[in-house]
Amino acid sequence: MDRFEAACSWLVQRLPMFQRQGGTPATYRLDLEKTRLWLEVLGNPHRAYPCIHVAGTNGKGSTCHMLASIYQESGRIVGLHTSPHMLDLRERFRIGGRLVPERWVADFVEAHRPDIEALELSFFEATVGMAFAAFRDARVDLAVIEVGMGGRLDSTNVVTPLVSVITSIGLDHMAFLGPDRPSIAREKAGIIKHRVPVVLGEWDDEILPVFQDVAAANQSLLFLCDPKNAPYPTDLAGDYQKGNARLAELAVRLAGIPVHEHQIRRGLRNVVNNTGLRGRWDVLSRRPFVVADSAHNAHGWDPAMNQWNRERAGLRSAMVLGVVSDKDTDGMIAKLPTNGRIYACAPSIPRALPSGEWAKRLRDAGQDVVECAGVSQALNRALDDGFQAIYVGGSSFVVADVLAAYRDGEVKSRRSASRD
Repeated sequence: MDRFEAACSWLVQRLPMFQRQGGTPATYRLDLEKTRLWLEVLGNPHRAYPCIHVAGTNGKGSTCHMLASIYQESGRIVGLHTSPHMLDLRERFRIGGRLVPERWVADFVEAHRPDIEALELSFFEATVGMAFAAFRDARVDLAVIEVGMGGRLDSTNVVTPLVSVITSIGLDHMAFLGPDRPSIAREKAGIIKHRVPVVLGEWDDEILPVFQDVAAANQSLLFLCDPKNAPYPTDLAGDYQKGNARLAELAVRLAGIPVHEHQIRRGLRNVVNNTGLRGRWDVLSRRPFVVADSAHNAHGWDPAMNQWNRERAGLRSAMVLGVVSDKDTDGMIAKLPTNGRIYACAPSIPRALPSGEWAKRLRDAGQDVVECAGVSQALNRALDDGFQAIYVGGSSFVVADVLAAYRDGEVKSRRSASRD
């Protein structure tokens, strides 16, 4: 094991990690004190550059990548912090669309391991500090910062951005953020800062008053993205990306950093090439059609299933689905197609809902289900069974597993079936 692998292994195995273990006192803090102490150790790197801060139930990762791509097209060096990562820890802190050198990560972890242990940091707290330090060391012109969960208590919520962006509000992480949409909205509104403009991507009568109250208390101008405005085209294929593109355009105009219209257009057309984004309506094969998508809650599931039903029309279709144990599976199951087969599996994390329990819930809802141990096994079964269109998802971690399976040559190839 080389130094980089050893550093990553230590971070993942040693530190409490919400994505793997779920919410515990070690992974979900009730204040930002440890984050602030950690950043002081690092010399408060987050104060070295301007930033844009993005929260929301769904769409925040895609919106962050769009923003980064736009500013890269304007010739600026952009730091991009997102989570979770798919294949490589360094996806959490890209610089100019590229992964930081492995040596930088190894040096950082070796230098700061005593500090990380002394402060008893979570994985997320540690990697947020790494991201901020990496951006400072690279002398970025701007950073785009995605909130991990919620907003008010998120480790990223130590920044004072040029503009605060909130993409959408849905029912997710309710054990931590509250039992209803207004409660969740108030937690996400916690990223609004004094006299910093805030823009909403989606709103309705239930949640808008929350943002109006918090913005007024902070003397912050509140802007609403007009759903009637036609956004510039984007290379991201999901139907839901139109709203994210519209939001990214407005956020750029509010941030105050000069960007030309043609740079906004090019940025939105070249998100994948500029930033390396994966897992959002990610077409892995054309014949047969295999698509992986990170929609993982009822709010995000709705537009994804609408698009899936359109794409699979006239084809024998199947789904490879796995979920984590704390999700509203009833809400997801209610939106599933009633025809086609589901290959039920579990993503390779401790938080996964066991495939047997997941398969039972699906069968109880009347679905045709094949239980499989893991994601690659499930996809290979679907390919062997001759399906012409296969959707892979239910969780970001299922998507990560299928991307790893393609990378590692674990997915079987076969001649595509006809449309007959």
